[in-house]
Amino acid sequence: MQYVLVYDESATFTDEIDEYTMDKWIKGTKSLFVASGSRVSLVGDIDVSTKAVSFRFSEDLMFNKAVKPVCSLSGKVVLERDENTGLITSYREYWDQSVNEVLKTAKFGKKA
Repeated sequence: MQYVLVYDESATFTDEIDEYTMDKWIKGTKSLFVASGSRVSLVGDIDVSTKAVSFRFSEDLMFNKAVKPVCSLSGKVVLERDENTGLITSYREYWDQSVNEVLKTAKFGKKA
């Protein structure tokens, strides 16, 4: 199996809450959300240049908690690229809603 490297090993991942290293982003995402109960959609065009890739998104995220709350949000992702290698050095989410507004969208399901 071949793997394609798209992120520089020193890449940072930033959302409206904090900034993370790649290892912490992957570990946190895996433990915080339920993949089978979450959805992400790209909205509109993807803009690509030698400096960055950007796109808009809409998502529903199911949290890995006893009652499995699902929060909805939308926004924009900007992936900054190293102009020499083309690798992504920065992942940055810009949410259309505040963190509190996102939390207010929570819908609660059944206990696991």
